[in-house]
Amino acid sequence: MLEDGRGRTSCSPPDQSANSGFNPNSSHAEIQVKFYRPKSILHLLLIGFSLVALPLIVALVIANVSVDHLVRQSQHTLLQSVLVTQGSQVLVEAITAMERNARQYQVLGEKLLLEVYEENHTKFIDTARTLKVLELNDRQHNLLDEMYVTENEINVALNTYKHDSPETTAVITGFTELAQTAQDILLSNQNLISRGLEKIQGEAEKVQQTLTAQVIGLVPAVLFLTIFFAVLITRPIKQIDRLIHQLGDGQFNPTTVVKGPRDLEQLGERLGWLRNRLLELELEKTRFIQHISHELKTPLTAIREGTELMNEQIVGDLNDQQKEIVGILRDSSQHLQKLIEDLLNFSMLRTRAPSIVRSKIELKTIIEVVLEHHRIHLLSHKLNLQLSLQPTSLNADKEKIRILVDNLLSNAIKYSPDGGSLRVMLYKRNDMVVIEVADSGPGIPEAERKRIFEAFYQGAPAEGGHVSGTGLGLSIAMEYAQAHGGNISVVDSGETGACFQVVLPMEQTP
Repeated sequence: MLEDGRGRTSCSPPDQSANSGFNPNSSHAEIQVKFYRPKSILHLLLIGFSLVALPLIVALVIANVSVDHLVRQSQHTLLQSVLVTQGSQVLVEAITAMERNARQYQVLGEKLLLEVYEENHTKFIDTARTLKVLELNDRQHNLLDEMYVTENEINVALNTYKHDSPETTAVITGFTELAQTAQDILLSNQNLISRGLEKIQGEAEKVQQTLTAQVIGLVPAVLFLTIFFAVLITRPIKQIDRLIHQLGDGQFNPTTVVKGPRDLEQLGERLGWLRNRLLELELEKTRFIQHISHELKTPLTAIREGTELMNEQIVGDLNDQQKEIVGILRDSSQHLQKLIEDLLNFSMLRTRAPSIVRSKIELKTIIEVVLEHHRIHLLSHKLNLQLSLQPTSLNADKEKIRILVDNLLSNAIKYSPDGGSLRVMLYKRNDMVVIEVADSGPGIPEAERKRIFEAFYQGAPAEGGHVSGTGLGLSIAMEYAQAHGGNISVVDSGETGACFQVVLPMEQTP
């Protein structure tokens, strides 16, 4: 049963296509900023997995780029070092070969030796040019230039002067300087290799530190995102579960609103519609109970009056069998009246809170009056009554307290076996009044203690037969106790049977 803007009710499910956006016809237009809500739980899952995986993917890409850059740099440094080392070794070999050819030419003067020298000279020049284009430092470039100048002077002298001239002898001594310069280039390259390895090692440590920092930063972020989306996913499911439990427990007040993906919100709206329909049916059931109870009271009154007339023998004398039958009719009519009164009290409690008419009452007197009313049942079941009643005054509703005590005693008598015991106690505890009613029956299992105060709930059958009644007595007693600011509970008395304890405050608040 849903209400529209004019207070009317509707029993149809909520329209899922309704748009609750901006109303241009409203007198005070309100701009509402709404957060993005996924359309479905699947959409929310996809968003969650994507956001959780995104930082991991970014971290993997950064790690891959960093490692790839480190590998390329290492390969480049290693390749340059190998080429410079190879070129320097070739220069040393070429210089050694040229020196040998030049000295042989100086001694023998054969042109063939000069031609061999020219071949090694060409090899030297090609190697020097190859080294020139490599990534050398400034010192290596200067040494290479010096070698080139010195070797060119030797080459010009050998091709200009005679083999045994003083000029040729003077320039040949320059090969020692050339060899030393080539060795300097090779040694300088080895130093560069060492520094390059140290640089690569430093870069590797930086990459390792970067990756470690990413892992340290990503783990909390991923955990936070995981927990955040887990809450977003499970919260509406828990809200729906709470709604279902409320419906199962008969709680029809709108205490839970589902917030989350739109499909789950729509499911919550349908549950709300179902709740309203159940509430409407509950009210219809209560009205039916009221009507049928009132309709039953009229013929029941006639039956009771007729039974009383026959019991008092106003219409004529009765024999023993007739008196027995009239007694049975009288007891049955009284029991039926009790059931109808329970139904009426229950229907009134379901439609409105019980109205309390307070006055000063004596609880001891009320309990004694109720016990006198049940005297016949006590005698017929041969119950041993144990009383401990402390005189106590209370500002409360006399009739509702009487019904409360009557329902507890009726329940205790019903479940007590023949020849058993019934204990009733009344005493004060601090600023509270305590009433205890204990029987010697089978007791109440732990699993049923939370449900025995529900309307129409009946426990296991009493000893010797079926449990008679509507299952409303304890529910009505609980309602009246709570209306007086108190409560009823099942306590362990240390003996067999069930023990109900009623606690009412001495100071009653209107």
